[in-house]
Amino acid sequence: MNRSTVGRILIWGGVMLAGAMLDGAMLGGFIHASPVHAQPSAPQESLALTATILNEGYEPAVDVSGTTLKGVMVEPSGHPDGQAEHQHLYLWLPRQLETRDKRLCLSLNSRDGQYVSQLEVPLGSGPALSSPLEADTVLRADFTTTKPEYYTRYADTPPPHRLAVLAELKADCNPATPRDAVVVAGWQPYAAPPETLSVLVNAGRLEALLAVWLENNLGNRQQQGLRCAPIEAASRIAYDTACELRLSSLHKYGRLLLDDPGRLPSIILRRGGSVAAAVPLELRL
Repeated sequence: MNRSTVGRILIWGGVMLAGAMLDGAMLGGFIHASPVHAQPSAPQESLALTATILNEGYEPAVDVSGTTLKGVMVEPSGHPDGQAEHQHLYLWLPRQLETRDKRLCLSLNSRDGQYVSQLEVPLGSGPALSSPLEADTVLRADFTTTKPEYYTRYADTPPPHRLAVLAELKADCNPATPRDAVVVAGWQPYAAPPETLSVLVNAGRLEALLAVWLENNLGNRQQQGLRCAPIEAASRIAYDTACELRLSSLHKYGRLLLDDPGRLPSIILRRGGSVAAAVPLELRL
């Protein structure tokens, strides 16, 4: 296992929504929104920590299998900066996030399935990180890749050569360790909370929905379904579907519930009228 060091982080986001039937139950109503994305604001001062590369490699034979959730990223996510081996990733840590004795475990997957990398950021190494966090915090992770040619490629070429980032808050980065939360990642700095998010999914070419729970001002709760869109590509790729969530489109329907363990957002995979899988998304914003 290759262990080279360097790391920092920062983030912002955006989203879009829709509805659908699930086992005869209506997941709210479809919400259609025009593709207007939040633009990055002037960068704010960020907290910098060191990330360790746990594993990094190249897979010439792509097998589209494995975990459903591949990334949760701000929209627009930006691009790797292409500065040789030195890269900069940005993460959004919301107020009240519990960080004590936790690590950010970062999985990077290219859409063509050929580049994979796992990194970790021990949050205890940041003296400015209280637990729970007293304020929204932008974290920048700098790291040195051993595969700079791939970062240049993903920065300069159109889809499907892009990198998805899944940032999980965990006690340790063992794959078997359950995650406490998923935070938003991106390749460019933002100076405000995420507004539009892209949830990148390995759906195995099944129909995919992103289901969220909302609470209105009367305390009533309902589930809304966001229909996800297949990613057009000639060949099979590591992730094949993108779900967009735009927070401003949700506000008129109620408050997005992210703190109720029984009503977490989830990715629902369907084949025809039956549910093939429902994968919880422990999103923190």
